[in-house]
Amino acid sequence: MRPLLLLCLLAATALPPQQLHAQQPTPDAYPPGPDSQVQNVPHGTVEKLVLPPGRFYPGTPHNYAIYTPANAPAGPLPYMVFLDGSSYLGGLRAPIVLDNLIAQKVIPPMIGVFVDPGILPAIRPDAQNRYERIFEYDSISNRFSQFLLTELLPAVEKKHALSTNPDEHAIVGTSTGAVGAFVAAWHRPDQFHRVISLIGTYVAMKGADTLPALVRKTEAKPIRIWMQDGINDHKTPTEQYGTSFPGSWPRANEVMFEALQFEGYDVKFSMGTGAHDTKQGTAELPDAIRWLWRDYTPEHGVGKIEVHPPAALNDTGWITRGSVWATVDAANNWESLGSAINPNLDEATQIALVGGARTQNGIIYGSGQGTVIWGERGKKVSVVLSPVPAPFAMALSPDQAMLVVTDLVHRHQWSMQLDKDGKPINAEPFYRLEVLDDDGGATGAAFDNLGQVYFATAIGVQVCEANGRVAMILNSPVVDKPVQKVAFGGPDHDWLYVIADGKLFRRKMKVHGVPVDKPEKPPQPPL
Repeated sequence: MRPLLLLCLLAATALPPQQLHAQQPTPDAYPPGPDSQVQNVPHGTVEKLVLPPGRFYPGTPHNYAIYTPANAPAGPLPYMVFLDGSSYLGGLRAPIVLDNLIAQKVIPPMIGVFVDPGILPAIRPDAQNRYERIFEYDSISNRFSQFLLTELLPAVEKKHALSTNPDEHAIVGTSTGAVGAFVAAWHRPDQFHRVISLIGTYVAMKGADTLPALVRKTEAKPIRIWMQDGINDHKTPTEQYGTSFPGSWPRANEVMFEALQFEGYDVKFSMGTGAHDTKQGTAELPDAIRWLWRDYTPEHGVGKIEVHPPAALNDTGWITRGSVWATVDAANNWESLGSAINPNLDEATQIALVGGARTQNGIIYGSGQGTVIWGERGKKVSVVLSPVPAPFAMALSPDQAMLVVTDLVHRHQWSMQLDKDGKPINAEPFYRLEVLDDDGGATGAAFDNLGQVYFATAIGVQVCEANGRVAMILNSPVVDKPVQKVAFGGPDHDWLYVIADGKLFRRKMKVHGVPVDKPEKPPQPPL
């Protein structure tokens, strides 16, 4: 690393949070170094192309380019996807950087895919185009990752064989594009294990401000990420708290970095003195790419990026309550059991996996046509008109005193008290789930012995503490597929069973459910 750049980085990263105030940027603080200059090395080629409109952005073509390294070896190659591709082809000098780092053998020979956001062309000459960049990159749904994996990359594969190993795939973005890059990897960690985020827009524009909370709560994914921002990003000396409505860019990046650290990610954060521009990113791009692929050697290829609990997990002061790592073990992931119908499961677990609940007295609860239905098997059932807008699945608390009724459409899930006859009363929208855009509500629920509720949702198994707050989210066993049902089972009731993508999975837990015939009073919840 160049001495001037190193001094700038050390000075910036040494600033404590309370001193992240805007300063006058130092002129030419981030000059591009030798790895960003044309050198006497073999040069790759860049072919510019147009991807025709497809399913995810109808009517909208995308300009893209493919960088092919010089003397490319035969066989499938690793690749990096660069969002806002034209800026990386130009000012950020990515092809030059790739040429130099490949020649140094510090990164593998790889394909570079440079894609620009789409523009829907106007039909009339007096009409404006529709510019898709914010919709594509700032949205936190899985639409953009689906576009990359089912439309863009297959087009690239028609010209070049690409590696199928996610450890050999990286994605890079700047500003709003940094959000797009991270969210693509977040949704598809089976495809992208390496991310570069420059001046990331993790502020309140289209939901990116919620990402740090999701990262803290969600079981870690195998992603390595380099982050960069500057303390003058959307700040001036007279506007210390930001100049734009969505929030503070430096603070948002800092909060995102802390969340990634908290959950045990392999992450590096370079906070400099720059503004919302690419000067620092251009200067640091070689270091970022080198760090991202630092496990590469020409003899052995790239290393495997794996999930590890945070190093501080067992330190004094770590709060284990509500921690993913206090509930599951990274080494014990989901185990596939095949068909969703499994006759070997006990009756209570089978009932739970179809969305019902049964008490020790034989009362069974279910839903139908906006109502909660309950009664003993073989006898006349009773119906309670439910305040839940779209009631769907049921779960009983460990002491069988409360009934959870899930809402299929909305984020709030309902708690009802059971009277002496088993009738649900005193309903409240007690649990508030996390959502990504239009994910909807919950399709299943189960309690553990602590009174925590496990909700089957589009983004995984969301675990609410007994006080109603989401504390942790377990990843779906099928990447980018919703969890449809959830139940505790097994001889010791310490297996969590779920249905995802129509198949049954289970996972060993550090907590356990409560047998139907042996209800127990849960502890008082944290307040």
